[in-house]
Amino acid sequence: MTISVLMSTYYKENPQYLQESLNSLWTEQIRKPDQIVLVEDGPLTNELDAVVDHWQHQLNDKLVVVKNPENRGLAESLNAGLAVVTGDLIARMDSDDRCVPERFLLQERYMAEHPEVDILGGSIQEFNDNGSLHNVRSYPLSMADVLKTMYRVAPLAHPSVMFRKTFFDAGFRYNAKYHICEDVTMWYDAAVAHRVINNLPDTILYFRRNDSMMNRRSREKAWSEFLAYNDGIYRLYGLFTYKYIFSLLRMCFRLMPATAIKSVYNSRFRKIVARQR
Repeated sequence: MTISVLMSTYYKENPQYLQESLNSLWTEQIRKPDQIVLVEDGPLTNELDAVVDHWQHQLNDKLVVVKNPENRGLAESLNAGLAVVTGDLIARMDSDDRCVPERFLLQERYMAEHPEVDILGGSIQEFNDNGSLHNVRSYPLSMADVLKTMYRVAPLAHPSVMFRKTFFDAGFRYNAKYHICEDVTMWYDAAVAHRVINNLPDTILYFRRNDSMMNRRSREKAWSEFLAYNDGIYRLYGLFTYKYIFSLLRMCFRLMPATAIKSVYNSRFRKIVARQR
């Protein structure tokens, strides 16, 4: 099987983070990808352009750069990248995170052994700008457990995910209807269509978690996430269900002060909520 990586960057990204991300995708990877598709979501800074130029020189035709003439958001950028991916497997990646060296080796092996699986994620380990490692976040391993928990918590860490290309060949695309929640909508689209979602127990990604991320997630995601979860719960579980209470609780959580949000993220309470039942 061949592997393509799909990622997007824009002018506010830190050039050093992008450099570290691409380095983890290529230099440090045991099983190197066959293609990296990087979408530039609008014009970049000179510093970001320099990073992209460096990697184009290093990777030649293995790096495909798609340029949006203006900023269009993550959903439209990823859809633009999907138009040029060629791999049998498509791995998502964010431009400020880092892959563990075994990531693609583990995911490719699992997908070969489990042809019924359409989407595969894995555990992630959080780290901050100082490089300190924090909590390991794990996700439901089987589709049965995904269905038991996805109305409460996300069933996948988006930048850890690997898709089969056949999933997108069947017509699935990112939906920009709910701003910053294209991943939530995608998971519900897949579940409603009876597509299979699994996760590896292994840690396959280092996820950057800093104060700016916490503030951004709490302010911008609250209402959009509330609507995205309500829509997904309705489509998957129906109108008459207690499960809507969790989308309301999630919105209230997002609107809490950033210091309180960080405390909850670091507490045992979050693990209890995410526990499979």
